[in-house]
Amino acid sequence: MFVPGHITGFFSIYIGSNKLKTGSTGAGITVNKGVNLKLKEGRGRIYYNGEKVDICAVKKVIRYYKKLGYDDNYDLIFSSDFPLGSGLGMSGACALTLSKKLNELLNLNKNYVKIAHISEVECGSGLGDVIAQYVKGFVIRKSPGFPIDVEKISIKDDYYVVIEIFGKKETKEIITNEQFIKKINEYGNKYLNKLLKNPTLENFVSFSYEFAVNTGLIDEKILEICEDLKFTVGASQSMLGNTLFCISKKDTLEDALSILKNPIVCKIY
Repeated sequence: MFVPGHITGFFSIYIGSNKLKTGSTGAGITVNKGVNLKLKEGRGRIYYNGEKVDICAVKKVIRYYKKLGYDDNYDLIFSSDFPLGSGLGMSGACALTLSKKLNELLNLNKNYVKIAHISEVECGSGLGDVIAQYVKGFVIRKSPGFPIDVEKISIKDDYYVVIEIFGKKETKEIITNEQFIKKINEYGNKYLNKLLKNPTLENFVSFSYEFAVNTGLIDEKILEICEDLKFTVGASQSMLGNTLFCISKKDTLEDALSILKNPIVCKIY
C-alpha cells in the first residue's frame, strides 16, 4: 500500500480546540515516491527503511484502532525513498497508509483520513500533508482540516520534480513558535490568494520561493542553490524541512541535475 510524498510550498497555520478543524491552508504537490507499508506477523514493532523507529502519528493511529479491535500482533514495515523529518510528509504518509490498511483489515467503514489527520495534529508533526496525500497531485488547500476544501489543479506531464535532502528539521519547533506563526500566516494567506487567482505550477514555485525567503524559513545553502536553478521553472525549500525542490521541464533537467550532489528525480503524482 503506497502513499505519496508531499512537498508544501507555502502554508498558513490554524490551531484550535477542534482537531478536525485544526490544520493548514496553502499549496503543495505530491510526488511518485513516498511510503509503502507491509504488515508482518510480530509484536507491534515499527520499522522504517529497516530501522526500528518510534513515529508518534503511527502510534496514535494504532491506539485508535486498538479501541476497535486491532490486537497489534503485526510488525509494521514502512519503506521509502525519503528519510523521516525531511519536510516531505513522511510522518503523514505513514499514518495515512496505516490508517487505511487497518480500516480494511478490520473491515470497518471509518474515515481513515480523519484518523490519520488527527494523529498528525496531536503529534505536531504536520497540519496539511495527510489531506494533500489523500487528494494527490497539485493541491491548493483552501480551508484547514475537515471538511476537505481543496482545489486540485490539472497539469501536463512534462514537468519533473527534483529533490535534494540536506538534513532534518523538526516541524513542531516551527508551528509552535509564535514569531514564526505570525510571519507564516501573513505571507501564507497572501500567496494563497494570489495563487487562487492564477493557479499555475510556475506561480506555485515562484510564490513558494518568495514565501520561504520572506518568512526567513529558507536555509542559506538552499537559497544559494535556488539562485543557481533560475533557468528551470523554479526552486524553493519544502516546508517544513531542510530540503530543496526544483521543478524542471525535460530540456533543463540534465543541467539542473548537474548542479546538485544527491538529486532524487520524481514526477508529480
